[in-house]
Order: sequence, then C-alpha cells, then structure tokens
Amino acid sequence: MKTQIKLMLLFTLVFQHAFGNKPETVKVNKVTVYLQGAHLYYTDQVNLLAGNNEFIYENISANIVAQTLQASSKGGTLMEVNHQVRYKERKPVVHQYAKAIALVFDSLEENTYNLQGVENHLSVLAQEKKMLLNNRLIRGDSPKDSLPLLKESMAFTREKLNEILEQELKWGRLKNKFNKERDRLNQRHQDLELLQNGNYNEDGLAAIPINQVIVTVYAEQAGLAQINFNYFIQTASWVPNYDLIASSANNQIQLKYFAHVSQNSGLNWNQAALTLSTSNPMERNIKPSLATWYLGFQEYKRLKEGRSVNAVMALSKQTVKSVGAPQTDDVKEDQDYAEQKSLSEYINITENLIRTEYEIKLKYEIGSDGKMHKVMIKEQNIPMILAFAAVPKICADAFLMGRVTGWEELNIIPGAARIYFDGGYVGETYLSNQSTNDTLDLNLGKDKSMVVTRKKVKDKTKIKNLENEKVETRSIEIVVRNTKNIAVDINLEDQIPVSQNPADIKVTLLDANGASLDEITGFLNWKLKLGSKESKKIVFTYEIRYPKNKQVYGL
Repeated sequence: MKTQIKLMLLFTLVFQHAFGNKPETVKVNKVTVYLQGAHLYYTDQVNLLAGNNEFIYENISANIVAQTLQASSKGGTLMEVNHQVRYKERKPVVHQYAKAIALVFDSLEENTYNLQGVENHLSVLAQEKKMLLNNRLIRGDSPKDSLPLLKESMAFTREKLNEILEQELKWGRLKNKFNKERDRLNQRHQDLELLQNGNYNEDGLAAIPINQVIVTVYAEQAGLAQINFNYFIQTASWVPNYDLIASSANNQIQLKYFAHVSQNSGLNWNQAALTLSTSNPMERNIKPSLATWYLGFQEYKRLKEGRSVNAVMALSKQTVKSVGAPQTDDVKEDQDYAEQKSLSEYINITENLIRTEYEIKLKYEIGSDGKMHKVMIKEQNIPMILAFAAVPKICADAFLMGRVTGWEELNIIPGAARIYFDGGYVGETYLSNQSTNDTLDLNLGKDKSMVVTRKKVKDKTKIKNLENEKVETRSIEIVVRNTKNIAVDINLEDQIPVSQNPADIKVTLLDANGASLDEITGFLNWKLKLGSKESKKIVFTYEIRYPKNKQVYGL
C-alpha cells in the first residue's frame, strides 16, 4: 500500500514537471499597510521535484513596485524570483470576417458618393444666395430705381431667399445623417479588423495585461515545500482617527483609536491578516546635512520718514489651560448583558525604535475601491480632570476643559478627533504628539451658566507725560459669576504686553491681584474657586514707560 502511495506521488510530481509552468492564482494572505503604501504577502504549498522547479503566480497587483519583490522557501532553496507582465494570447488571424469587411467597404463607398452629392447641392445653393444678395437691383444701385420697383425686388428676394434657406436646411440634415452613417461604418470596420487580426476578444473587451511573479526553487530530492513572496505597492494608505468620549459621571475619557484604510491595488483583500504600521516608506529617508552659517552686514531699507526699519514681529498662540475639577459621584449602570471581549484583545501592538505596528486579529474585507474602510485599533479609558477656563480678553465665554495627563504613553500619531461629552457631540479637534507638555487639554464645549465680563477701569487708566518719557497706566477689571448650583474651579487667563526693547520700553505689573506671571510671555493666570451663585472680581494694573519722542507699535 505504501509503495502504491509513493508511486502515485511520484507520478503526480512527474506530471506536474512535464506540464508545469502553468500559472497559479494565489490569494493575498497578509497585508501590512503603512501611512502611505502597503506590503502584500503570499504563501503557497507546493510539490518539488529533484532539481530546479519554476512556479508562476498570478493575482498580482498591477501597481507592484518590482524592485521590492522578495521571496523565500521552506523545504527548498530559493534560486530566483522575478516579475513579468504577459498579455492574453492573440487569436490566430482568420478570414471569416473578410466578407463583412468587404460589405462595409461598399457601404463606405456609397456613403462617400452620397456626401459628395449633398456637398454639391449645398454649394449651388450658396452661389445662388450670393448672386441674389449681390444683385444691383436688390442693393438699390440701379439708376432706374423707383419705389414700386424696390418693393417688387424685395418681395422677390424674400421669396427666393426662403426657398434657398429651406433647401439648405433639407440638405444639411441629410449631410448630418450621412456623417453619422460614415462614423458608424468606420467603427464597424475597425472592430472587424481587430477581430480579423486576433487583437480583439469576441465579447468586445480588449486584452488586459497580467502581472506575474516567477519563483525558481531548487530541491535535492522530491518533497513538499512552502513558497513565500511579498512586494510593495504605493496605492494604499491609512489615516488615524479618534473618538474621545468624555463623561462627567466618572471623570474619564474613553479613547477610541481607529484607522481609515483605503487601497487601489486592483485586488480585494478578503480575509487577509491586516497589520497597520506607523512608518512611511514614501518619505525621504536621508539625514539632512548642515551648511556653513555665514554672517555679514545688512543694508537697512528706509521709509519715507527716513527711519530705519528692523523690527521683527513675533506671534504667539494662546492655549487654554485648566486645573482642578468639581467632584461628582460615580454612576454605575446595571449590566445584564453577556460579557464580550474588548476590541483591544484582538490587537497585538509591537514597538521598535522607529515605528509601532498594530496586528489586527479580526479579519476585514477591504475592497480595491479607494473608499475609506474603518478599522478599530484599540479602546482605552483614560482618567481626566474637569475644570473651567476663560480668556475674557478674546472671548466672553467660559469653556469646560478635560485635562489628560500621561497622554504620551498612548502611542498616538497626529490625527483628527471627534469629542463627545455626556452623550452629546461637542465638535472636532486635532491630536498631536509634537507637544512638549505632559498634559493634553480637550475643549468639551462652552458653558453659558458661567458669566465672564472684562472692561477697563477708567479712573485708573491714564497717560502721563514727563520730561523725557511717557507713562501709560492701565487697569483691567474682570468679573466671573457662577450661576450653577454647585461649586466650580475656573482657570482665568489674561496678559500684559512684553517689551522687545527693555532698555527703552519698560513694562511693569503694578498689581497682579494674586495672578501668577510668566515674564517671558506676559501671561497672567488666576486659579479661582467659585461657590454656587458666587461672583468674584479681579483687577490688575500695569504700567508702560517709553521715550516721549518715539511711537510704540502694539499698544
């Protein structure tokens, strides 16, 4: 019995070798998608004969980057791997369409004569119309002109011109008909020629190029083996996206991290193992080099007034920060449903020095349609601190902020995020890993029950002219009122100007009213605790001194 099985296996191998090199179709079994591009992986179990074995595989993307093609073999020695493009074999030239082609030629010849006849009629009509309109009697150039004669000539012209125009319309329609017939006959002749020469399939579809991968494997003896090959394509990508679902009941934010995957490889990825990588092979991977930094004298441009201009304006972004939070009781819902695995249990995360890879254990079907396919990466609950914040100089509203610490441990990459708070949609933000702060502040929306006003205190705002300098004193009043039934914390921000020429322009904070001052940015910060229905007034004063004979920009 064993001898018979060995003989059958040997016969199968010999038959395969004798009639080998027949293309095989293998499915993509694994895909690694980068931020731009993707790697497609294939695996095939084969029978090897002693010596060299060549295997041809199809179902290869037309967007293959041939230089990236790699292969390996288990159970044999890989000799060579190549990529080639073949076209469907052309049908042998036959003459079964010769009669049909001859009939088309006859029809085209008749069509040519018909068109020529139409052109002749139209030419005659054009000449007749020209002669009619150029007649001296019609133009009124005749010396024997009279009013009755002119009326008769105009009536005659109208009658003849209408006849000519009707004839032109008739022959013009006929010409259009013959032109359409000629186009149809030419297309028919072209199709018949393609069929006659074997360049066209019977169903009218042109031949499509077929990409192939050829793998050559050497074996010392016959047996089973496994062939693996992969290649890179550029027509695929994934974009990170986030849902941030905040709740005041438990002071937590649920982070849902998912990817929008799209591809145009020409192959559908059905049930293929999917891995998302944060690297981008399409980026330039060359370390930049420094160039010599030279210094020299600068020629200053002068304005009409004759003053030199060398001012650099620096713009700084103001970010809303908040600390503290009202305490709330945790709310727990009864759970009568069967426990289900979290999506994070189906994700395997691997990190190295330059990238993070998310191996998705769930099977997705991603078609080659260029559409965004949503793939969940992970879910995670993150503690947060709730607090209010306001910047009354810019906006009279108070904002509820959610502060997240340790966000750099979440392994996020920059992407858009939708924010939800207590079951309602708040808006969108952008998560970035480029910040050097150890906290992430999320805007959870405006709160109209916090009333904030800001105004100048007139009796404390004044300008004083001294002998050589001018002194401006400004006083600002901010009132914050909590109309809620609970106590809240609020972070209040304002600012004083910062001098770019401290020797000439001096800014002094005379009264901070308890604010902390960042001397580099000029930002003022108050951390307030407001009870229910409580109001607080903040008044701060600062002074600006500068030369009396100079103008100061920015005031």
